Amino acid sequence: MTDTNIYSSDRRQCAKFLYRGSFGPKKGQIDQLQKNGFDAWFDEQLSIPPTYHLPKLKALFNSTSYTHAQDDMRQGIWWQCTVTGEDQLRQRMAYALSQLFVVSSNGVGSVNDGLANYYDMLVTHAFGNFRDLFKAVTISPMMGRYLTLSGSKKHDPENNTFPDENFPRECMQLFTIGLWQLNEYGEPILDHNGNKIPTYDQNDVENMSRLLCGWYINYPHWQHDWINPMLADNSQHDMGEKNVMGTHFPAGQDIHQDLDGVVDMLFNHSNTPAFVAIHLIKRFVTSNPNRNYIKRIADIFVDNGNGIRGDLQATIKAVLTDPDVFAGLANAAGQGTQGEHQHFGLLKEPVIVVANQLRALNMQAAGDHWWDTQWAEVTYGQAALSAETVFNFYKPTDAPQGEIADLGLTAPEFTIITADIMRKTHNRMFYNLLKWNKTDYKEWHWDRTDFHDLSMGATEYVALINERFFGGLMSKSLQNYMYKTLASHSAPYQLKIRYLNAIYIATTAPEFFCEG
Repeated sequence: MTDTNIYSSDRRQCAKFLYRGSFGPKKGQIDQLQKNGFDAWFDEQLSIPPTYHLPKLKALFNSTSYTHAQDDMRQGIWWQCTVTGEDQLRQRMAYALSQLFVVSSNGVGSVNDGLANYYDMLVTHAFGNFRDLFKAVTISPMMGRYLTLSGSKKHDPENNTFPDENFPRECMQLFTIGLWQLNEYGEPILDHNGNKIPTYDQNDVENMSRLLCGWYINYPHWQHDWINPMLADNSQHDMGEKNVMGTHFPAGQDIHQDLDGVVDMLFNHSNTPAFVAIHLIKRFVTSNPNRNYIKRIADIFVDNGNGIRGDLQATIKAVLTDPDVFAGLANAAGQGTQGEHQHFGLLKEPVIVVANQLRALNMQAAGDHWWDTQWAEVTYGQAALSAETVFNFYKPTDAPQGEIADLGLTAPEFTIITADIMRKTHNRMFYNLLKWNKTDYKEWHWDRTDFHDLSMGATEYVALINERFFGGLMSKSLQNYMYKTLASHSAPYQLKIRYLNAIYIATTAPEFFCEG
């Protein structure tokens, strides 16, 4: 593990760290991190009680006359936990896990209490063990509905029906091991002809479906139970012998024994450590990690230092404190030392960019509860648990055409940054700035006091914006552009709107959408 003490005095490193490990720093948090150090920050974040979504959603729902929780309620609660939650690392980890174990309203419908409960399951297990998390995901009613494991039954020769293969396939391809056999650096292993070697085949999928059939969502009093784990029905479970990827499952095992066997098999698969490491690195740090960075994180997943495999707490701490992170090193793509530095970082997802803005503004609900005012799925092309497919908002290997793809690098987030989404995002970010005086009970608002000193000159104003929205990381070129812009808006009638325009210009600059 990296000795983080040597970086604690570097304020720029502290700022970068908070943009990676949280949804963005609030006023004073960079100074606090610099004073207390990284280890103290981890100790605090790992000990803060979880902020759960479902209780807040229920409280909001109970204050209304609706018969069911609405989408704008659940999304509003997500923004509340994201913007105001003290357990920032846990919430950020839960969001990253929601993009690995994808469940979406675009598949289950507006089952908002169940979706909030699914998200809370990710919150609960964010610092736990990957094995426990994967098992909980497998028998979750939301996953059971989304990937149709619920109601999967053993082979019926009379009706020529077979167990459902949807979840059995995706839990291998997307959740744990991927399509190709990997080495410890996360690179595909090649056969003697130079071809990638598949991790599983159709026969494995069919046997996995036999191992996982027999689960169903409870339906008491003609109401689906979207909260508690699915129930087991051994009468619909295939008790026969199975073989998957070289692992033998003897005949006569019941549904619980087969489930544990599947979980153990995928948890202990040689691909899983690197597969999880790559996902977390790409979500928190850089789109193009150095192979040695991947191996170091995979090694921590294998053994947290105390002989425990799958410790997510140790894994995410290693992701955020690896030597490559502080040195700003990435996959050089054959371009030497210069490439190592140039390729480091990532394009932020729109919701992360906006969360950075909202936390910098210390946005609050105008009423007693948080309602969604962002309409994120339409505005930003993404929203919590609303991916269009099980492949998430983008695939980890996605890359825009041109130099990035030509170098064999990735930049997955570009997939959703279309011209229209960028336009909508910019517009919504300006609308957020206008919320300073909102009073409607469904609205949000923020305190503009710090930014409304009309006597401030351009230098002071840029310094304030740099500190509050960039953590002091604003480039010299953007600062110079800001000076010129503010200097041209000095007429008396322009002063009252100047601070809003200045914040808007700064936070819609390309560098605000990037993390380095």
